[in-house]
Amino acid sequence: MLARQDRTGTCREAEVRIERHRVGEAACAAAESGFAERIAVDVHRMRDDPCPARGWRMIAAAFLDYLGARSIHRPDLGGKDAEVALGSAAAAALGALRLTSWPGRQFDVFIDYAAAGVSYGGEFGGAAQDEDTGKGDAAARTGRQDTLVSSSPWLDSFCLAFLARAADRAADVFIAAAPPWRGNEGRADVALVHALMAYAFGHEEGADGLAATGPVQDIEKCALIDMMVATLGEGDDRPGPRAALGTLRALAAGDEEAFTRRLAAQLEQYRTGIEDGNTEPRSLLPLDALALAAMAHRRYGWRPRIDSGYLPRALVTGFARSAPRVRAYGRDKRADAVAALGTGPLVIERPAHPLAARTADASLYDDYAAQEMARFHDPGEDAKALARDLTSFMSDQRQRFLARVALDPGGTDPCQYEALLLGAEAGAGALRLARAEPGTEVEVSIGGTTRPLPAWRSSYRPNPHQWQRAVALALVVGARGPLADCVLMEPGFFAEDDRPSPGGAYCAALHDYLRGVAPEGAMDHALSTAERTTGGGFLPPPVSLLSQLIEGDQRGFALALADALEEHREYYAVGDRGKDLEAALNLDVLGLACHARRIGWPVPVRSPYLPEGLLR
Repeated sequence: MLARQDRTGTCREAEVRIERHRVGEAACAAAESGFAERIAVDVHRMRDDPCPARGWRMIAAAFLDYLGARSIHRPDLGGKDAEVALGSAAAAALGALRLTSWPGRQFDVFIDYAAAGVSYGGEFGGAAQDEDTGKGDAAARTGRQDTLVSSSPWLDSFCLAFLARAADRAADVFIAAAPPWRGNEGRADVALVHALMAYAFGHEEGADGLAATGPVQDIEKCALIDMMVATLGEGDDRPGPRAALGTLRALAAGDEEAFTRRLAAQLEQYRTGIEDGNTEPRSLLPLDALALAAMAHRRYGWRPRIDSGYLPRALVTGFARSAPRVRAYGRDKRADAVAALGTGPLVIERPAHPLAARTADASLYDDYAAQEMARFHDPGEDAKALARDLTSFMSDQRQRFLARVALDPGGTDPCQYEALLLGAEAGAGALRLARAEPGTEVEVSIGGTTRPLPAWRSSYRPNPHQWQRAVALALVVGARGPLADCVLMEPGFFAEDDRPSPGGAYCAALHDYLRGVAPEGAMDHALSTAERTTGGGFLPPPVSLLSQLIEGDQRGFALALADALEEHREYYAVGDRGKDLEAALNLDVLGLACHARRIGWPVPVRSPYLPEGLLR
């Protein structure tokens, strides 16, 4: 490394520049083109794959090809799409490792990017997976007689899991799947496996192949790595793992200068071993070097003093997110956000919905609504069937509104308001029937027509999620009758089991707020539940936004509203989620905004996510 002087005259080391190799444009274009649709199909096919370990490894490789191709035009690999793709690659690779090393266990492989997965109940044994893990010199026996595990998929899976911050949760899987050190002392790849387990998990293999007594302490890790390296002797076999061992040794010693030198040498060696233009996009992301750089950053806060496309910032330092403009109950308002609000309305943009690009015809939704209303008007229509279909009618009108607002975000289309009102009335009718005694009749009004419908109990009875949808529609249009039917539900309707959901907890807090009962306890529960499930692969309800209403903090509400809209936009930026009608607008957020305007609060946020025609 070259020395140079900074502005103070102090001599310091300059960054090392390591150019990435080149990958053919055609390969990169193929990796990105239609990726979301392709990967969704591949994940669904895994339900019937006779060799699932191999299939999940192929899916992990496809995600890495996609990320490698994206890194060419977005070198930092930031953004929600890349974050979810990385986590999904790790989940697929870990699923393959579980299938190979834990035959007979029950577990799920869920791919967030595709919103799909597969549950396994032990139908796949280790013997059926031999073709997925390699044979001969590429594999090493574990303590189980029927399981063959190669170091290469172990290392790839570990590095991906570490980068995705999932390694600690799967430590038992990695320890169980590791090829044994005893009997493989001369292999650098197996040495790297055990050095990583010692460093990351404090695990050392004992004389009998099981864990040694007690975790490996920091002071012992260097000696353990040195011992493993000493058994390798001189040579250039498996140069990648040998180089990674040297980098890990410097990291274990806490020597930043040595770590930088070793990591640079590791990347240089990797670069020279690859032929330009004749590789897959995934080769642009050397997983071992990336994982080691990420370890250094998490343990010591070191940032690589190596300027290289091989080390995308987001993979090394994490997918940074801005702090929220405000936290629950108006706490910790960001000074810059408050200052921005003081200069005028906050503006949150919305990408054009694919429906608008196709100039889709939303009249089909209107035709279906007319057919449903004709059924409701028809005295000869089976009343029990109408009662059963109320929640479906609500959902259909909700979809009708979203389709129309995707085309016209201004909120002036009269069909939008009609869809909202009909949906709110249908949802309220279903809730009214749910409150009544079975065998009685209840009058339900939709679209200006009132008719008696029978109350009955079945699987069609509304649930809290449908209540959430109904109350959002009622809040948007300000319909007092439908809103009253939502509020009159008994608190027991929202009772949870021992695994509370963010949606259920949010509904209970919103219900308490709307019925005028002290909602702070339910709100605190909703906030803590949402916090525990952060990153669970779904869009959480707007708990912080609701807490501002409960606190009576108007400025906090405006800031939280901007945060909620940005969170919605970011969620639907992943894969092909943006094609969903739900991407057009968040009805929970819009409902709270309309409610705030209705009680006299200003709503100083401008966005296509907040149609002005509806807010007025």
